[in-house]
Amino acid sequence: MNAPLLLDIADSVATVTLNRPDHLNALSTELQRELVEVFADLDRDDSVRVVLLTANGDRAFSAGADLKQMNGNDRAGAAAYLPMAGPTRNLYETVLECGKPTLAVLHGWVVGGGLELAMACDLRIAADDARLMLPESKVGLGANFGSQMLPRLVPMGIAFQMLYLGEPLDAADAHRVGLVNWLAPRAELADRARGIAAQLVERAPVTLRRYKAMVRVGSTLPISTALRLDPGPSPYTSADRLEGAAAFVEKRKPHWTGR
Repeated sequence: MNAPLLLDIADSVATVTLNRPDHLNALSTELQRELVEVFADLDRDDSVRVVLLTANGDRAFSAGADLKQMNGNDRAGAAAYLPMAGPTRNLYETVLECGKPTLAVLHGWVVGGGLELAMACDLRIAADDARLMLPESKVGLGANFGSQMLPRLVPMGIAFQMLYLGEPLDAADAHRVGLVNWLAPRAELADRARGIAAQLVERAPVTLRRYKAMVRVGSTLPISTALRLDPGPSPYTSADRLEGAAAFVEKRKPHWTGR
């Protein structure tokens, strides 16, 4: 049996790959559990500076919740799933709070929990064949994370449109409203994503971690409060700040230590 999740780390980039192509990479309980463990580990791994989230198979990045598994659990009399409750950490929260820059690499269908997983990442690049949707209104579910994250990424009217109607946005429209950052032909998607990751690796890691913490925490606060935040490592007192200045003067690439 194939592993539902693959992990490869090279050149400071961790590539996390959903690997249930025969099930359209639906988020089974096992796959969700492994995603939580992997992202928690990558957050603590100083050798990793960027995380790419990709998926195997031609048809879908992820079809979202594994409805067949959910239906089987319901029939067996299992307790109903309640968002942000229970003994295990929430998948989307874990990805959202990973301190490293994260880039979702999207193709085909990006549906329900699959889109929520992509929205938990900092950045998104989509192939021209991508279709993004939250169909929960059609099947009686709630898109708990999506209902909060989507209006932070797109205009509120677009968020209501996607949530209420449950119809897909094509890649071009998703890019137009800001739901994805970049578009790429399907054949060039992987190379484009690796190129973006390589650019991120060249940036000062302390600065990127600081940006992520400042944006995530400060975006919901009044500006006077947000400006006084001091989350995570400070680039102002870091060794990387001195290295960056020296490299600029000496006209060479900086050697970042993340300290």
